Amino acid sequence: MLPSINLGFTELSLYGPMFLIGYVLASLMVRRLSTRCGVGKTDAVAAPIWGAVGLIIGAKLVYFITRLPSIIENSDKFKELIKTDLVSALDYAFGGMVFYGGLIGFILGVTVYCKHFRIDVFSVIDLYTPFLPFVHAFGRIGCFLAGCCYGIEYHGACAVQFPYNEANPELSTVPRLPVQLIEAFLNFICFAVLLYLLLKNIKFKSEERKIRQGQLLGFYLAYYIVVRTVLEFFRDDTVRGSIGFLSTSQIISILLIPVAIYLILSKRKPITGTVK
Repeated sequence: MLPSINLGFTELSLYGPMFLIGYVLASLMVRRLSTRCGVGKTDAVAAPIWGAVGLIIGAKLVYFITRLPSIIENSDKFKELIKTDLVSALDYAFGGMVFYGGLIGFILGVTVYCKHFRIDVFSVIDLYTPFLPFVHAFGRIGCFLAGCCYGIEYHGACAVQFPYNEANPELSTVPRLPVQLIEAFLNFICFAVLLYLLLKNIKFKSEERKIRQGQLLGFYLAYYIVVRTVLEFFRDDTVRGSIGFLSTSQIISILLIPVAIYLILSKRKPITGTVK
């Protein structure tokens, strides 16, 4: 665990830089592949900027929704906190991010960009899809360093004993399952498979391509829905919120199942691109 590094004049949280490293590497690979997937280099760089705005809004909004029951239950205390320490109140309400909210926000942001500039939405989405789990994997490594999204108590192989963390005092009380690193590893596998499918598909002539527009996103959602639903049972952080025995992310996973099925079974045209 290494939540931050001391730069002398300030403490730099490592979650953001880890996510940024993944984003920059993904952007470089996307730009290199863009013309082969029928997307202009300018659009390949500009669209994810709109997507990033949507990502932040979506991730923060869903996080706020998970905090809302607690805010309502303690409304008097929260109102008083707003009056005495507005920054702390905002941090409590919007201080975290929820992946699914970010994913949906990113896709919506890219879609708005494509609609505004009259670009084929699915050409851009197909290009980005393999890199969604790639960037997410770096984000989960950042979670591990920050000590958030931590796992259940675990005393077996590869158990991790986190040092004391004021933000999460309970984190260091017992050895824990490094669920963040497990998810990062599974995301890297997903990235490799999806990139392989994309590259293999665009090698063929248009009439020979078997993967249709949107199917890669459907495959990704189907894979991640299963991964996230299972891994949620091995997490021990309560900030993510829950309804009954299901966490917020598990509920969203269930709601996304029809979307994944629709994308996989839809009969759109084959993925566009140029033969190299």
